[in-house]
Amino acid sequence: MNTAAILTAMAGFAIVLISIILYFRTIPRGTVPEKVGGFATKLIIGVALSLIGVYLGLTGEGMAGALTYVLASLGIFFGGFILWVLTQRKTPIGEIKVAVGDNLLPFTSMTSEGAAFDSSELSGKRTLLKFFRGGWCPYCSAELVAFDAMKDELAKHDVSVLALSKDTPEQAEIHKTRDGLDFPLLSDPDLKIIRAYGVEHHKALGQTKNTKLTIGGVPVGLAPFKFEAMAIPTTLLIDETGTIRWVDQTDDYRLRSSSKRVLEAVKAAFG
Repeated sequence: MNTAAILTAMAGFAIVLISIILYFRTIPRGTVPEKVGGFATKLIIGVALSLIGVYLGLTGEGMAGALTYVLASLGIFFGGFILWVLTQRKTPIGEIKVAVGDNLLPFTSMTSEGAAFDSSELSGKRTLLKFFRGGWCPYCSAELVAFDAMKDELAKHDVSVLALSKDTPEQAEIHKTRDGLDFPLLSDPDLKIIRAYGVEHHKALGQTKNTKLTIGGVPVGLAPFKFEAMAIPTTLLIDETGTIRWVDQTDDYRLRSSSKRVLEAVKAAFG
């Protein structure tokens, strides 16, 4: 038996798996690390050990066994895939067409229930409007769940939440039901509203549909990934006159409007 190959492959797979689990546990907690160096280093070590396991299995003495190659392959695939995904984390901010002090741009949309929505319905209301990537995105899911959990605090300032993505009404309904969201999700599948506001990420990596399954608060689906246009995560705080009072964007789609920062903005705008 090629013990060295087996143990090395097992170690590589374990490092990759544990690193991914620990990282994804930070998403629903809202504690995603700003820098990815430590996480990436662990993944690189895991992938390297997996590759060494394969090499030892092919060149060393004794049978390595199928388990060695299965674990090594999984370590290489998942570690390599997440490392590649991390390289896609930057968002091209700078094209946004609204700023603090501007008026809300009028738009029409559809809710997740398939009902027509007109932005004129926001007249006389204070609104936290969130542009997000889609219900498949674990960072978007966690952020909107956090917004939902803030509804009592937001209600003290008469602020309600509204979120919009390119998801179809059907996909938005899957998202809303899955996460138990208590605010409207708007659908902009043609990106007309997203482009009007200048918050389009022209070529971003994403899944093609939403999943009904979550594990540990993180959406987990097997839908294919592909590059396509979608919204840049952007938060707008709008007062009852339709004036934008706060804009929050990030050049890293993993980093979102924290509950603390949102509440600080609400209190600064409305006392």
